[in-house]
Amino acid sequence: MLLREPAEWVEPGIPAFAPKPFEDRRADPYDRDFQTVDAYTGFAFGHQLFGDGSGEGLYRTVDAFLLGRRSARSVLDVGCGVGRTLYDCAPLLSETAFTGLDYSYNMCLRAARILKGAEAFPLTGWERRGRPGVVFRSPRQLPNVSLMQGSAEDLPFAPMSFDAAVATLVLCRLRDPRKGLAEMVRVLKPGGRLLLATPLNFGTAENWERFVEPSRLRSELQMLGLSIDEWFDGLRYREVIDAHGNAHEYNVRIISATLAF
Repeated sequence: MLLREPAEWVEPGIPAFAPKPFEDRRADPYDRDFQTVDAYTGFAFGHQLFGDGSGEGLYRTVDAFLLGRRSARSVLDVGCGVGRTLYDCAPLLSETAFTGLDYSYNMCLRAARILKGAEAFPLTGWERRGRPGVVFRSPRQLPNVSLMQGSAEDLPFAPMSFDAAVATLVLCRLRDPRKGLAEMVRVLKPGGRLLLATPLNFGTAENWERFVEPSRLRSELQMLGLSIDEWFDGLRYREVIDAHGNAHEYNVRIISATLAF
């Protein structure tokens, strides 16, 4: 399945295929410490940690699409973050091999603690958000999950490696979304399913023009050989950022598509 050998290892069991120099990691808020990563852990698992279901519409929609495709024996989670989708789906599809890939070293490390851990652990930074003493108390040990560091725009997998690929809140964060989409399609098997959940919050006018207007995005996907199965806009996703209930809110587009050849 792998196209090349890892350049280094984040830690034993987590290969790195897009290594980042130490200086780059120190300048990156995702990798210089765990506060940003643990903030996203709180957003992704707010229902468990705080009894807050603001993000559940997004995550349970993604889960439903994946769990509805029980014939998939290999699933790639591109930009897996701290592993919420893997946490939900891997225990229920025990015969499926799940691979989670993220560009951030610390996201991979936190995902490993959540998905392959045995003990509860504290989350940093939430005390300054009015929530002191936050502890993640339910890590899982999932033998059918592999984690690796790498770039969504240069996936380290051979062509036709996966039955399904999912990218949640990732597409608009890529430097080159078109290249990222092409890479996801490259590693899908014929008849494989691609699931995109994206707020389309692009940082350049070029990408707004290319991807936000529905007919343009449909054209991009069709040129890659994808047939649209389901498409809807307006799924509201909220990241509650503190104990007072302040939040970031996003309007997410959901697309499920099948590789036609």
